[in-house]
Amino acid sequence: MPSPSSVHEQLTDILVRLVGCPADAVVPEAILKELGTDSLTIVELADELGRRFDLYLSDDTVDSLVTVQDAIDAIVDHDGSTPPARSGRVPTTLESPAPPVRDEEQVRRRRLAERLVFWFVVVGAVLGAVLGFGGSALVEATGLGSVNLAPISNPTTAPSTTPTTTPEPEPTQTSEPNPDEPEPTIRASKSQVAPGERFVIEGAFPAVGAGAELQVQVKDDGSDWDDFPIETTTKGGGRFKTELYTSRSGDRQFRLLNKKTDEATPAVTVQIG
Repeated sequence: MPSPSSVHEQLTDILVRLVGCPADAVVPEAILKELGTDSLTIVELADELGRRFDLYLSDDTVDSLVTVQDAIDAIVDHDGSTPPARSGRVPTTLESPAPPVRDEEQVRRRRLAERLVFWFVVVGAVLGAVLGFGGSALVEATGLGSVNLAPISNPTTAPSTTPTTTPEPEPTQTSEPNPDEPEPTIRASKSQVAPGERFVIEGAFPAVGAGAELQVQVKDDGSDWDDFPIETTTKGGGRFKTELYTSRSGDRQFRLLNKKTDEATPAVTVQIG
């Protein structure tokens, strides 16, 4: 189950987008209707929370949401509800930085490539079948299949007695790691921001190149590294750039982790509040 802090961050983002309330007003004891919600926006809030955490909040649970803490508990202590076969609620989708968005151009190219490969296989199979049947018919029509060829006679010349030399194998060279390979870099656009204020983290994985999937991670005092709900991908030269924000105050460390190689950038500290 997700942690209360991660649910609180996502809930703050949703409320700021839905009703435009200040991020620092979204405290556990705050009343949702006092923040600007009504019965419709509370349903939208529940659907967006469920979408982000891959859960379904039942109508009874939605009706019981009164405070911010009620919404956090509904996700952390989820009752296991699943959507009915025909649900009257239409899920809403808010624009959020949390789930990474795939490049539509790459998706279209991949689908086009898959279709081309499929048609090449189909056309190749058809041509192979046509040529196979046609070649068989040609052999039978010309009678080539019944021609008996004379056996190849053995050579009459004596074999050469010239000794042959066996080339010596060349020594193989083993590749060693390059100590001059550049290390990953990272920097933050601001060293101190207010709760809910956006800032940019950028840097590079020079040895990776473009297309590597990266996970943003966060670390607080006395805790281990934890996944922050934002992912991104590298561009040319292994460069990356992503925008994020958080409502939790204090000195928070951020880094980016290569999901394939587990290589991470150094940590950068941003003071929240």
